[in-house]
Amino acid sequence: MAGLLAAGPAAAQVKVKTKVKHSVSAAAAPAAASAAGGSLRYTLAMPAPQTHYFEVRIDLQGFGQEYTDLKMPVWAPGSYLVREFERHVERLKAQAAGGQALRVEKLDKNTWRVHHPGQATFRVDYGVYAYEISVRTSYIDADHGFALGSSIFMYPAAAKNMASQVTVQPAAGWATVSTALRPASGMQKFVYQSANYDELADSPIEIGNQRVLNFTTNNTPHQMAMYGPFTLPDEPRFLADMKKITEEAQRVVGQNPLDHYLFIVHHLEAGGGGLEHLYSTTLGARPGTYSNETAYKNFLRLVAHEYFHLWNVKRIRPIALGPFDYDKENYTHMLWVSEGQTEYMANQIAQRAGFYTAQQYFDQLAAVLGGVENQPGNKLQPAAMSSFDAWIRGYRPDENSKNSEISYYDKGEMIGMVLDLMIVQATNGQKHIDDVFRLLYDKYYKGLKRGFTDQEYQDAVAEVAGRRFDDFFQNYVYDTRTLDYATALGYVGLTLNSAPASPNGSLGATLTNRNGHYLVTYVKRDGTAWNGGLNANDEIMQLNGGAPTDESVKQALFATAPGTVVKMQVKHNAYTHDLSLTLQPDPDRSYQIQPVASPTPDQQRLLAKWLGK
Repeated sequence: MAGLLAAGPAAAQVKVKTKVKHSVSAAAAPAAASAAGGSLRYTLAMPAPQTHYFEVRIDLQGFGQEYTDLKMPVWAPGSYLVREFERHVERLKAQAAGGQALRVEKLDKNTWRVHHPGQATFRVDYGVYAYEISVRTSYIDADHGFALGSSIFMYPAAAKNMASQVTVQPAAGWATVSTALRPASGMQKFVYQSANYDELADSPIEIGNQRVLNFTTNNTPHQMAMYGPFTLPDEPRFLADMKKITEEAQRVVGQNPLDHYLFIVHHLEAGGGGLEHLYSTTLGARPGTYSNETAYKNFLRLVAHEYFHLWNVKRIRPIALGPFDYDKENYTHMLWVSEGQTEYMANQIAQRAGFYTAQQYFDQLAAVLGGVENQPGNKLQPAAMSSFDAWIRGYRPDENSKNSEISYYDKGEMIGMVLDLMIVQATNGQKHIDDVFRLLYDKYYKGLKRGFTDQEYQDAVAEVAGRRFDDFFQNYVYDTRTLDYATALGYVGLTLNSAPASPNGSLGATLTNRNGHYLVTYVKRDGTAWNGGLNANDEIMQLNGGAPTDESVKQALFATAPGTVVKMQVKHNAYTHDLSLTLQPDPDRSYQIQPVASPTPDQQRLLAKWLGK
């Protein structure tokens, strides 16, 4: 992928009732054709959006073999879970150019074989049910459509690198199509070009009546397709802030691979999250996001995260993440870099852009640090294995996940922080982690046109720092030793302070009141509840001899001194048990990162470098 995508396609915004105008700063893409002169054309229709179906047609020409295998990906790049997109495909049929039906044979869960002997030109039609609302899945209803290519479009298995053309037919009354795909040269409106299937799969399409906003960053047009109800109190400020974030992100690597960029923003009551794409991103936000200062800045941090993926993941990437195998998991130990260090850089970018003071940034880091160090799974699962097991664990949390796992986002951010500080110290303030990204971009994306291995990442860090950190990687990435935060922070004149999170005793469990039923939702490893026999999903029937209430639960379980004995009767499945639990001291700690009283000139200089000043 990296070698094929050195220059990006322009995003397109087209109004149905107006003259078609495409913002394209590069030459139009060549016609979709294979080396043998064939072509691959898709049509995306939505004649009845209220039924939640996209209708897809594929016209194939120049496929002279006896049969063609069509495949549907089972996962979406950037979201490390096999989602089985093929399960939503139905009514698949094929016909020859003359209209006669062709035999279709399903070979496995995501492969359909179309038999077309003597018919080099044929057509395939199928429907896709799309009613899972998220940034990682396709969705359509009476209000809008969102087509994520990997969950909508099949591809010829033997021609994944073949260029293609996509015609979008919006539902009646829908006037706007937003996609990062390049408009096809000389074609009618809503016709787009894709250089290969990787590009098509990773260029989502928003269709409806979304509002479109525009701003420019370093001579690159950026568009925002804003779907759903939202309040934007100060549009000029919002666009200016988006410009600040994107400018600061581009400074990290110092090279802009884009000629156009598209943000698709879905405003939903349960909105949140994002997913990066080759030349665009999809973000979730709540309708009131821009009217609340905290939510607004959190959104800008999300923007920074997904936008920085343009470099880290989409171009600077572990070798496993492209070219993609869409049939199965693509394993890597490096998601702590791909996601964790992207989150680290996102918060750095927001701070460098002026949205947070230095102390506010330190407080953010301390909060993440506390979350990592207070999670039992941090002592059991290394960051490398958290990355590797993302496919089976990361997207499937259960009641015991916190006891056995650690997030490669959060742990990766902490490893990134310590590694960055070590690079700053080792180079006497001449370099920082930005230089690692620059080296990887130049050497692997631009030079070798491939991803990097685990060892090559360590080598790149060593080249930038002027010394090797092999023990660091072994102890803190591939093993679970506690990071030496204090020493690293001390390089830049900061101290790490901690204290017990609470003076009260700790049950070591999380309870939820569900319509008057007090249910245990989490039991912490080695805590009072864990050792005393309380289970996740147990219901507390009695507490110290009485029926539980919000007040009695709060007082008895969360506001009494260590050593307090709590008696409870619980229902576990069909059985009732009487428990006597002695509350242990709260093992969790709260953390603070603060400047030392009198930093040395060297510490001040290194701090400025670390903060990107």
